[in-house]
This record gives sequence, C-alpha cells and structure tokens, in this order.
Amino acid sequence: MILDRKSELSALEAMWTRASRGHPQLVVMWGRRRVGKTFLLSHFARDKRAVFFGATDQAEGVELGRLYEAVRRDLGDQVADLAGGAFASWEAALRFLAAMAKDKPLALILDEVPYLLRSTPGWGSIVQVVWDHLREGTRLLMVLTGSAIGVIEDLLGPKGPLRGRPTRARRMDPLDPREARVFLSKLSPSDYLEAYAACGGYPLHLLGWDTQASVEENLHLLAYTAGGLLLQDAHGMLAEELSGTVGYSRILAAVGRGRTRYGEIASDAGQRVEGPLETLVRAGFLGKRLPVGAPKGARPSYEIGDPYLAFFFGCLYANTTEVESGQGSAVMRRVRPRWQLHVGWVFEELARAHAIHLAASGKLPRGLVIGRWWAASGTPCEVDVLGLDGSRATLLGEARWQTDPLDVRELDELKRKALLVPDVVERPVYALWSRAGVTAAVKRAGGLGFGLREMLRR
Repeated sequence: MILDRKSELSALEAMWTRASRGHPQLVVMWGRRRVGKTFLLSHFARDKRAVFFGATDQAEGVELGRLYEAVRRDLGDQVADLAGGAFASWEAALRFLAAMAKDKPLALILDEVPYLLRSTPGWGSIVQVVWDHLREGTRLLMVLTGSAIGVIEDLLGPKGPLRGRPTRARRMDPLDPREARVFLSKLSPSDYLEAYAACGGYPLHLLGWDTQASVEENLHLLAYTAGGLLLQDAHGMLAEELSGTVGYSRILAAVGRGRTRYGEIASDAGQRVEGPLETLVRAGFLGKRLPVGAPKGARPSYEIGDPYLAFFFGCLYANTTEVESGQGSAVMRRVRPRWQLHVGWVFEELARAHAIHLAASGKLPRGLVIGRWWAASGTPCEVDVLGLDGSRATLLGEARWQTDPLDVRELDELKRKALLVPDVVERPVYALWSRAGVTAAVKRAGGLGFGLREMLRR
C-alpha cells in the first residue's frame, strides 16, 4: 500500500497513458536515499507490462547480464529468448527493449543509474542516441532514477547528454511534516512532531518508528543503539554524493552544533571551508539563510535544512563511538537539551510553512513573502515568522515549542519586537504558534493563535 506521493504516482500514470498511445515518454526522477523512489516505482509497475532493473555498481558485463535476467523475469522466457542471450552492450539492450514496445506498451525502469554511469563510460550518451532514434509510435515509457543528486542534475544540465530529452523530470525530496503525518497518524501531534524531528520526511525511517512505544524508547532503539537505523543511515546518504576526503562531515557537525557563520564553521571544523561549503549547498545538505527581505550582498548563515540530518549532526555524530560502545542511554541524557533545541527548530520551520499555507489560502494576507528575520546589526532581535508585502512588514509571528498556550505576555513581547523591525505597517498582523495554541485573552487582544494539531492539518 502506498501512503504518500500521490501527485508523483498520478503523473507517472499520465505518462504511461501517453506512452500507450504511441508517444514515448522519458521520465527522470531523483532524490536522496530513503525518500521512496524505488517503492513508488515498484507500486506503479506492479500491474503493467514492465521491466524493473536496479543497478548495483558492478562491472558493465555483470549489469548487462542482470538486465537480461530481469527481462526474463518480467517479460517471460519467450521475449528473453528473442534477445539471443545476454546483451552485448547497453545500446543493444536499449534498442531491443524499445523494439519490444513496438506493438505493446512497455515501462522500462532503470533504478540508480549513477552506478551505470560509473561502470559504462558515456552511458548517458548511449541513452540519448537510442532515445533520439526511436521509431515513430514506439509505446515506451523509460524511467531513470538516482540517489546521487549531483550526478543526475549534471546528466540533465546544460552540458549533459539528456538535456531537453525528458518529458518529465522530477526531484523527490523528503516529505514535509504534514505529508508525512500519514505514516504515524495514530500518534498524538506532539509525539508525532518529535518522531518527525528524528526521522525527517523519509518513509523508511518513519515506518521504523514504533507507535506503541514512547518517544524515548524509539530514540534509544533507532538512534542511541549500535546499528540503529538513524545512527547509520546518514553515512550512506553522504556517501552517495560526497567523497570523505575534504571534511564534509566535520563541517556539517559544526553547523549542527550551531556554528552558522563562515568564520565560525571554519574555526570549529579546523579546515578551509569555502569550496566544501559550496559543494554541500549544491548537493542540498546545507542551505544558505538570509533574513527575509535582506538586501543584496548580505552575508548568509548556513543551516542543515533536513530535520533528520540536522538531528544526526547535532545530537549523534560526535557521540557515535560512545553509542556504539553501549553507552547510548548516557549519551541520550547528556544531549537532551540539544534535542529539545532541535525539536524547537523543527516546530519553527513548521510554523513558517503553516503561515505560507494560510497566506496562499487567503486566511492571512495573500502575496506575503514569509521567512525568518533577524537584525544584522544593532540591538539583537529575531522574529520567527515575518511576512513582507513588498518591502513592508505586514505579519509578525512567534513560534514556541512549549506545552502551555501562549498568553498576552508573549503577544506583548512580539509587539515590542515590531519596534525593531524595519518598515512595519501601521497595523500589522500578530500571530502566535505553540503546541496548545493561545489563550482566549490573546484573541481578545487581536492576536491570532494556532496549535500543533491545526498546523499539521492538510
């Protein structure tokens, strides 16, 4: 049963319909490990005439032999026998499979093609040549996937062999908190957000969370026990994209500990960081952050935007040796303050996403550009949710990961912050977010209030 990715599945079905009518379709999907690409495509292919091939980073001849066996498995002995034995080359294999789509629709799914790009020089150009010379009316849907995001984006980029060829190219990112809720719908909103803060939007992680156990029990089993899924998985994600020779993990760990400025990161990591920082940003492991509405040329801070990786590098990475030696319980107690800061950050991100949703639906002023704001100089001030209408601050919001409803005291604090924010309209909208929302007094005073249950509603 597929619980998510309904829009992606619908798009694939539409591509299949077009291919079945003699309009061949080339689909490229990419995204980090664990986002659910393989599961989605397996679900899509299950009731179709399809060949599903998962590359395994072996030599070209081995992979071609495996593809031949996949053809026998999925299309039967009769079709495989037409090939006359294992394929001699990738071009021969792809031309054969295209010929098999002459009269009947065929979905050819090639999973993890970066492995094939490594084992067969020019593999992307081979696909290009075969695709460019398909016979008219071929009923082929070819789907290429990969977890090495940079490799796939190079394949599609200005100098890539597949530039302009795909009829659909889609990056699959981890699910956001509202989308991922379907995996753990039985949890209370508060327990769910803590689960999401640890697992991120990765279906496999979320499916590993035991809804019958407490947050602490799940964290201990998945993160603070040797071999735990959340303890191990980050290494594989980084290995897909990055070499281990230039200290990427040290840089991510520095950011995970709260070092967000260039100089702070370099000092904490103990190395030059300019090139590696750009690589990490390009690969999506780090994001550059500026106050919303910041002028051109403002100096950015850096942030791990993925909740799971932020948890790993903030709470686990520096303690891996202790966890693997059986001291996970002690580590978990020691890093509890860091864990609570991390959950608070995830809650703030959700509040900003909720504000964007409210503006799009007309429940807040439409057209707002929403983000976080902080003073670059002068009196320190930070606003969790700031909405700009043009250059004018129209919405100011505060998000707090606390159990009790926010009261007029927090509303008054937010109003005092408005005195430090540039170009605030005369009567801005004030909004507060917390686990339990706000008191009636806040609403009587003209403030808006939202609780976690409402924030997670789709």
